[in-house]
Amino acid sequence: MKSSVKTIVTVTTTAAVTFAATSVLYAVGSGSFQAAAGNETERKLDTVNAYLENNYLYDDYDESELGEEAVKAYVEALGEPYTHYYTKDEFESYISDIEESYVGIGVVISADTEANKIVVVAPTEGSPAYNAGILPGDYITAVDGTEYSGEEMNECVSAIKGGPAGTTVKVTIERGGERMDFDVTRQEIVEESVRSEMLDGNIGYIRISGFNASTEGSSESTYTEFVEQTESLKTRGMQKLVIDLRDNPGGVLDVACDIADYILPEGIITYTETRSGEREEYRSDASELDIPIAVLINGNSASASEVLVGALKDYGKAVVVGEKSYGKGIVQAVYPFYDGSGMSMTIANYYSPNGVCIQGIGIEPDETVALPAGYENSYAADVPRENDTQLQRAIELLNSR
Repeated sequence: MKSSVKTIVTVTTTAAVTFAATSVLYAVGSGSFQAAAGNETERKLDTVNAYLENNYLYDDYDESELGEEAVKAYVEALGEPYTHYYTKDEFESYISDIEESYVGIGVVISADTEANKIVVVAPTEGSPAYNAGILPGDYITAVDGTEYSGEEMNECVSAIKGGPAGTTVKVTIERGGERMDFDVTRQEIVEESVRSEMLDGNIGYIRISGFNASTEGSSESTYTEFVEQTESLKTRGMQKLVIDLRDNPGGVLDVACDIADYILPEGIITYTETRSGEREEYRSDASELDIPIAVLINGNSASASEVLVGALKDYGKAVVVGEKSYGKGIVQAVYPFYDGSGMSMTIANYYSPNGVCIQGIGIEPDETVALPAGYENSYAADVPRENDTQLQRAIELLNSR
């Protein structure tokens, strides 16, 4: 598999918060571009600073803080939901979201640009947010009494993550037009991104809740866990497999592609294209997992999840069951700056092997199956097996093969 940089497709805020639906290239050391001499914006800022220094009535302002806010406003003026400037503290928090453990409340969020609100994509299973009753589709409107709009998602994340393990944060959410307060205790969140079991007969089941890379001091990643658990299921008699990607907001693209490589025959897994037409391909080798597979998706399956399911679908390697996916088909690069701050920036589209970009469209399942009444807004993992119509249909399809 070819990849020049570490790629992160996050539908994310994890600090318990993960910014939703983001495909990110983590380009370490790439924040070295210099502004052109005589840049008009730079001259204007210098002029403003000179007027402030010589004429402003009050002298208690912090010039560095003004600079941070100016840079943030400059980037946010683009009005694009995945391009952001981060202060040093915010950038540290953003990068920590990529790891498998962090201190927070455990919830994946996204900016709803149409409503200008912050929406919960999914809580992390077993996390404080999950146990408190925060649900997919909830809008986070305030943290500790401070209101936040969709344009202020970074600030909201910082507030949610703004304390050590054991401290409490009040999260105000809007659900069905009603506001509710949740007092949630921050804790270290250790994400178990892969869970597996044998279902009735010879069908194995693997749920992937996110695509995480290995962290310092650990060789475990979602890919290694997936392979280990798949091989374990095979020793227990598995001959068919259900892969559950429902409520999976994405994560590290390289990890999703590694899993696709393990499953698929030789060929293209996905490719990205920049504005200039530069193309980067991710490929699989000839070895493959040669068993019938069904994949479960829903409207919260995004980004790296869509890369995996799109590849499996294009190769005819799996039958896809559930509801249309999120529709995140663009890539962000993350650029660290010299002072510890940084930015994320949309730089490319990504495409399925058949050349389809699903940005704003999503992936349609082969079999559209809704959850029954009363479970429409439930986290998929919380739906009792006897009521999980999507899983039941996947099993039926596998049993017919």
